[in-house]
Amino acid sequence: MIRRDVLTGAPEAGGNTEGRIELVGEDQEEPTWEVREPRKRRFDRRSRAILGAAALAAILANAGAAWAYWKITEPSQVAEPAPVAIDMVLRARNDLAQTLRPGDTGNLLVTVTNDKTVPIRITSIRMGPGNVVADPEHRDAGCTEPGVRINRPVFSVSWEVARNTVGAFAVNDALTMSNAVPEACVGATFTVPLRAEGVQR
Repeated sequence: MIRRDVLTGAPEAGGNTEGRIELVGEDQEEPTWEVREPRKRRFDRRSRAILGAAALAAILANAGAAWAYWKITEPSQVAEPAPVAIDMVLRARNDLAQTLRPGDTGNLLVTVTNDKTVPIRITSIRMGPGNVVADPEHRDAGCTEPGVRINRPVFSVSWEVARNTVGAFAVNDALTMSNAVPEACVGATFTVPLRAEGVQR
């Protein structure tokens, strides 16, 4: 509490002639401090740019982590192995139920032995290396040049042969016997060399 003595009276000896304010000890109060909320800090343009870049980096980092997780957990697509081309030399013969005569055509019977552990598919056949030969009995009788061949350069086929099995197939009217053959060739069994192409599945 502030107490004022009116200063218009006579001055005290040796005292100050000016007015004075006297603070009485017991009347003093503790100072009161005004409590104010601190002002919110405002960021300048550079600070806002730095904070924005940091936030963007965090978003990209999280997106990258999610992408990596998807890449790891996504079931892998296992591609099937490509077919392997095969080239085989086979032996075929004429159909014994048909008597092949000079100028005639006959069926070709083909046997394919697959001793592999995977199935194969024959896609074409053609004449192979070597000559067509008659069976020993007719050959000894004079059928040394039977004049028998397949009548197309290539026959397209689709023969499936399972693993470790033997497949038998017929190609109708695939054989032709020329006119200029000895009579000893009539009724013979002819072995025909073939080359077969296909795929291993």
